[in-house]
Amino acid sequence: MSMTSSVARVLQSSGSLSASTTTTMLDCPTSLLPASTLESCLAWQSSESSKYNCSGDEFLASLTPGKHAGVTAKYLSFNTKVATPHYPLRAEMLTRCTGGTIVFSEAEDIAVDPIKDIGSASSVGEELYDAYLMSYSFYTEASGLGLFETLNERIREKATMLQYADIFPKVRNMGEYRKDGKTNIDLLISDGDFFLPVVRIDLLERDGLPLPHTWDDLVELANYYNGTDLNDDGETHDDWGFCIFPRTGSGFFEAWIPELMYSTWATTDQTRGIQQGFLFDDQTFEPRIGIGFERAMNYWKELWPLATDGCTTSTFAEGRCAIGLAPPGCWKGIFVNTEEGGVAWRNRTNGDWGPILRDENGNALWRPTWKDGTYAEPYRLKPLGSLVVVDRATDQLVDCGPKTCPKGEKIKASDELPEDDRARVLVDSPHLGKWINRVPFHWSGGFGTGIRRSANNAVKDLMFDFFAYVNSPMTSVDDIVLPSWLDDWRYSQLESYERNYKTGGWNFDAWNEHQRVMKHALGIDANSARTLQLPGVLLYTRDVMLGQFQKYVAGEKSIEITKEETIAGWNNATAAYGKINQLDNYRAALGLDSLSTYQKCTLHRQEMDAIDPAICKEEEDNSTLIIIILCSIVGAGIIGLILYFWYKRYKSFQAMKKAHEQQMESTLNEATRALRQLDYPLHLVRGDEFIAEKQLMRHEVLRNSHRLTVLDNIGDVDAFIQTGKQVVFFSHQWTAFNHPDPTNDQYKCMVNALHELAKQSGWNNNLRDVYVWVDYSCIPQANASVQNLAIKSLAVYASSATYFVICAPDTKHADLHDVCDLATYQRRMWCRAEQVCYSMRNGIGGMFLAKGKPGAFELGPVEPDFFLESLHVFNGDLTCCRFEHKGMESCDRQSLVVPILGLYGELLRAAHDGIKGGNSNISA
Repeated sequence: MSMTSSVARVLQSSGSLSASTTTTMLDCPTSLLPASTLESCLAWQSSESSKYNCSGDEFLASLTPGKHAGVTAKYLSFNTKVATPHYPLRAEMLTRCTGGTIVFSEAEDIAVDPIKDIGSASSVGEELYDAYLMSYSFYTEASGLGLFETLNERIREKATMLQYADIFPKVRNMGEYRKDGKTNIDLLISDGDFFLPVVRIDLLERDGLPLPHTWDDLVELANYYNGTDLNDDGETHDDWGFCIFPRTGSGFFEAWIPELMYSTWATTDQTRGIQQGFLFDDQTFEPRIGIGFERAMNYWKELWPLATDGCTTSTFAEGRCAIGLAPPGCWKGIFVNTEEGGVAWRNRTNGDWGPILRDENGNALWRPTWKDGTYAEPYRLKPLGSLVVVDRATDQLVDCGPKTCPKGEKIKASDELPEDDRARVLVDSPHLGKWINRVPFHWSGGFGTGIRRSANNAVKDLMFDFFAYVNSPMTSVDDIVLPSWLDDWRYSQLESYERNYKTGGWNFDAWNEHQRVMKHALGIDANSARTLQLPGVLLYTRDVMLGQFQKYVAGEKSIEITKEETIAGWNNATAAYGKINQLDNYRAALGLDSLSTYQKCTLHRQEMDAIDPAICKEEEDNSTLIIIILCSIVGAGIIGLILYFWYKRYKSFQAMKKAHEQQMESTLNEATRALRQLDYPLHLVRGDEFIAEKQLMRHEVLRNSHRLTVLDNIGDVDAFIQTGKQVVFFSHQWTAFNHPDPTNDQYKCMVNALHELAKQSGWNNNLRDVYVWVDYSCIPQANASVQNLAIKSLAVYASSATYFVICAPDTKHADLHDVCDLATYQRRMWCRAEQVCYSMRNGIGGMFLAKGKPGAFELGPVEPDFFLESLHVFNGDLTCCRFEHKGMESCDRQSLVVPILGLYGELLRAAHDGIKGGNSNISA
């Protein structure tokens, strides 16, 4: 009998392991085995471990040797030699360490084959494979059906090695799916893919032209340079103004050509981030094909004749193109080894960095240079944008500005750019000082890895270890510069030029501009847009939009016919998969919860009845009863000459009632929405940096010095908490009219509470995994409009915290000279509101009270009856009321109506559900 069997038999007899459990054990359970068996087990363990080699890197060293011995997993990859050529080597290293074997197979179509295997709503999956390489745009149907292994818990368990928070926020979002009020991580994304523009900066300097910022600028430059000699070879017939990818003739990727147009469309139609979306209305699911779509199609009608492929051909590398637009992976392999004085096209050779393109005499074919003759690396710039955006209420274009483009930015003068930005030598843009709406567009090329939920558990463990291994910073920081389709997806991959990009053949300018643009496009504040993520996405993009696009740019159709036929085609595709199903998937992919049944019955009655007529029947019966009652009342009042008088009054009353109901419904919808998404990102201060500041710092100071951690939406917050981070919410009163803590007593109390919490909870003393929320530092102070957005998100801020600490030390108010203590704290409306926001969502288990005098602070749990008075939020005191609201548009109480109403509504719903379910505790 083997030692594995012997150990298993002992554990089964002790009740610690069921007889049906199959396991590979290389760690002897010292606390369970008798001494005689333990000695044999340790000897066996030593001999087994020697069979495996986990010395390759830090990640492998963290694994148990032989952990997956005897396990074989089947992995469906795609074009591995080009897309992920380093994966097979990493799989071999994992095999040598763990004993598990990963068998690679190649999909013919990455859009179809994984779904065919895992399954869909219309067909049972073949289940030949255990895990997949996938484009992020094709996984949502399987996620909605629960066919993917949700990775949240696995990511949390691998937090140290995987370092999930190191992945760019917008990349993490690509693998997240909102379902049943929870953000599930179904794909581990390893590709920060979006359309990145590149321009020949040497041409701009030579001709005295500015950087392009808008699509109009792009069209103008492409026309200016098209058909001119761009590489000094005396030829003009094959020199292009514009190089793009994908392009006609790009094989499989040709289906995604319309996404180039989507990237333009998004710049007018999406102004508020991913959750806003732009392709469909997120409630009616009607295609948003209007003036923004028309504008985008017109730009591409002008650009298409000026463009050629610049990614799978050597056109750009040979200097025959002025501007490029393609995923970063196209550009990362073109301009390397530039210190040798030429250009390299990396993808021309297998595994090599690529040769300098030379003539028969060994001279570099072409070399872009500044006026002084030095090498001029083509310039990577921020994604293009629009100076006008669509007003969704009117479908008309309006100027981009702080209110219409809350995620926009001003176009800067050249001398305002960073000192190391090479574009400082160019002339200023004619749009100087105007607001622009830039939208990094994540096309379908973004790749991630997922695991089939129904696969064997041991196989799932092996595949997740592999996916975590190739995704982790321990391997990917070096692997990212290798030829592949994967673009930077982690902050750590861009940290140091010397570490990886220099050895990868990049010059400093290339790396510097690349890292700057990647961080802008994938960071928390980017107004990123996504392509369609729907079941049957190819019906929409390839079967409908591609043909419409090609015929329009060729001049074969008018824009009106194109719009009509695209709408009809998309609606037919929606009908084929079910409108309600597509709406749910669309919202989930954007990070939004599904519409309520009431909303679906109101907006989509026909489709809901087709699913099940009984769903909306109850709502209909209630509406009919109300109508009957109203008609009876009206009928009883119609008497003689009074009829006309009462009729007029009734009509007036109905109009007022409807307006009131609409206002109330709008307020209630806003209150419900406020609990499920952020109107303003959650800003946090890392614990060690909070202590290092020595005082409470103003929000704008921390923001401008980049000392705030920013979480853009609830999905980011969930992922952040799941990585093991602790968020401490400090609630306190202001002890001066214009400053929160002039004596610094409250800050000292907070620091003391942090240290005490760390001690009680066993946190690391360096507090680098602890983050602080405090109003003065985490809510904007200078801009009242933005501040109000943050206040609307107060309920989410507080309920997202893992701990809530009331800081109420004894101190003096600087202006009133009164003593401020726990009693005065409890009278403040803001303090009551913060307590309610936390306790209604989380209870009081994580609530603490810090009080006392300076030098003698105390920290203890909050008693159950402490916050009963706090429930009367709007009876609390406010400074604005003391000053009779002078210089203010409204009382601060109004800004809290929405979040508090949402919480009360949630509490009332819970109580109602408790009564229906017979739960007396809840109903009480």
